Amino acid sequence: MFQYDNGNDPIQEGMYRIVDNRGRIGYADENGRTVIQPRFAFGFPFKDGKAKVTDKGAMKEVPGSWNEYHCWESDEWYYINKEGNRIK
Repeated sequence: MFQYDNGNDPIQEGMYRIVDNRGRIGYADENGRTVIQPRFAFGFPFKDGKAKVTDKGAMKEVPGSWNEYHCWESDEWYYINKEGNRIK
C-alpha cells in the first residue's frame, strides 16, 4: 500500500494507491484487489472518477521544509479512468 502522510493511503471513490518494489504506483479496490497494475511514476487519488498520473518525473523537496515534505514534478501529467485507460 502507498504510504501518505505517515499512514496508509486512504480509500477514495472505492480505490487506494498501491506501490510495487520499483516504486511504481497502481490502484486497488476496497477489498485489496489490484485493479490497475503499478505502472505510473506518480499518481494522485481518484476524484470525480479520474486520477492524475504521469509516467515520468521527479520528486522534489518542498523548499523550506527541511526535507520533511516533497512534491512530484512532471511535464507529462494526464488522467486515467478507473479501468486505467487514458482519458481527456
